[in-house]
Amino acid sequence: MTKNDLTKNKYQISFLQEEDYYSYRQFIRDHPLALYEHSLEIKDLISHHFKFEPMYLVAKEEALDKDKSKTKIAGVFPLFKAHSFIEGTRLVSLPFFPFGGVLGKDFLCKQALLRKAQELAQNVRFLEIRQREELDPELTENFVRQSPITDFLLPFRSTEEETFQSLDKRVRYDIKKAQKNNLQVKIGKTKKELDDFYSIYLNTKKKRGVPAWPYGLFAEALKTCNSLIGVVYHQNKPIASGFFFLHKNEIEYGFAGADYKFTHLSPYYMLLWEMVRYGIKNGYTILDFGGSTKELNEGNLYAFKERWCPLKREIPYYFYASDSNNVPQLQKSFKVYTWYGKVWSLLPKWFIKMISPAVIRQFS
Repeated sequence: MTKNDLTKNKYQISFLQEEDYYSYRQFIRDHPLALYEHSLEIKDLISHHFKFEPMYLVAKEEALDKDKSKTKIAGVFPLFKAHSFIEGTRLVSLPFFPFGGVLGKDFLCKQALLRKAQELAQNVRFLEIRQREELDPELTENFVRQSPITDFLLPFRSTEEETFQSLDKRVRYDIKKAQKNNLQVKIGKTKKELDDFYSIYLNTKKKRGVPAWPYGLFAEALKTCNSLIGVVYHQNKPIASGFFFLHKNEIEYGFAGADYKFTHLSPYYMLLWEMVRYGIKNGYTILDFGGSTKELNEGNLYAFKERWCPLKREIPYYFYASDSNNVPQLQKSFKVYTWYGKVWSLLPKWFIKMISPAVIRQFS
């Protein structure tokens, strides 16, 4: 008997409603593969600041405990309908964030959610799923899988000293160099740290030729999400910074900024080492450096992350379209982004800040 021979229609698939929020949060809290990207707080960030339409799916089953509600959530699939003049209208899980994807109690639950998403995708150009974990091939037989992006991870040892000694000798050298340069690091979520982060974050976005997320999104994330900012100072001047999301046992390095006149002081190394120290002290076990690809930034960011991280894994992207010609080719799109980035990098920072929210919605 195959998985597809099992009893059908065990789960009821519906759109997430406000009355489901409590059960949704319980499911995300308890599911071992749930990420901060699955949270309702991230749903609100994307809705508020990018104006995409949330179309979150939930799978419900009858509760065994008759004293509780008649149904309970057994699976979730966060989706957004994203409109773009460039890419057309598509369903994405999740736009702007590295991961999203379907979570379910079992194979049938995930299958039901994916089938409903495929039905919805008949009315858009394509469905895109950024799934951290590989899906069962039987679930994705009608999907196109692409994996152009690599995720980098640094696991912590039990102590700071053991973790430091486990690092590549080039990384250890640059950390020591940064320490000798009398750099200071502040980790927190005050307005000053946010302002300092955002100023040099804009600088980095200009240099790399990509749009910047709006200031208000970061301000909201600090209030509603488990997140922190780290800022490196040289003589009281912010010269490097990062925005981090924290979830369960992981810290995710989400966004970065730097004043490139001070690169020779190795501020990024100081920032990341201090976040590692913070993580070890507070019970976290891994720092996720996020995804990168050799095709962008001339491979420099990829090489930087590879130097730090002993673990790396492909990020599987799954695409479904009723017309296979509508499935985007991510490798080819990187070449377009490279050309577009060169033009973007010539724009002044004030202009980038003003038009970024409208431009970034076109790419997600």
